[in-house]
Amino acid sequence: MRRANSEGFRIDVDLDHARREAERVRDMLEALRRRHDLSRYEYTRLVRIVPGGDTFSHPMLTLGNRFAESEDLLLSTYLHEQMHWYLWYLGTPEQDPVAPFLDELVRRYPEAPTDLPDGARNYESTYLHLVINWLEVATTSQFIGRVRACAVAETQRTYRWIYRTVLRDWDLLAELFERHGIIPIRTAPELAAERAKGAKRAFNGGGRRSPAPTGRRASPRFHRKARARGGRSAG
Repeated sequence: MRRANSEGFRIDVDLDHARREAERVRDMLEALRRRHDLSRYEYTRLVRIVPGGDTFSHPMLTLGNRFAESEDLLLSTYLHEQMHWYLWYLGTPEQDPVAPFLDELVRRYPEAPTDLPDGARNYESTYLHLVINWLEVATTSQFIGRVRACAVAETQRTYRWIYRTVLRDWDLLAELFERHGIIPIRTAPELAAERAKGAKRAFNGGGRRSPAPTGRRASPRFHRKARARGGRSAG
């Protein structure tokens, strides 16, 4: 692509490198999906790749190339974004699943950093990512083992305090998450079946709540549309 003016000045735009990077990330993700049954944790199956862009979960799971330097890093990144979708579908239009224990997280970690690189981009996102990052490590461990999953977490360039806290307080956080129904993690097929049953009950008049549609409104207190992984998006 080129643009010229009357004085002979010309600007060329070369997209070959961007295309190669997009293909590299695509090929790595496809290889990971062939090697592992990632469908268990694919709560959204719409993925786009934007080389040089941000990585985030909503409204479409979008992968850049900055956090795809290795298969282990790409796997953890991909599952991290899927965990945002997991929480999204785990709730209802009226209730964010993290909101009931947000205050407890704040009491436990009153001095949590609320900006990058140790925290996330803001107060709410920092405490949300104590949940997301725990789920990320837990699911990544199922495919490459806990040692490698923890190694990825320990060397992340962003969310550094959050990852350290998750790994240090693993069992304490697990107890909290289990008490509030976040874990055991429901697989994507399990969660889809639960939502289908809920829809059927609502249709037949047997339930008070319907499952959350894709475009539902987030809790006014705990905004879950925040884009994932600090330094990867502006959300």
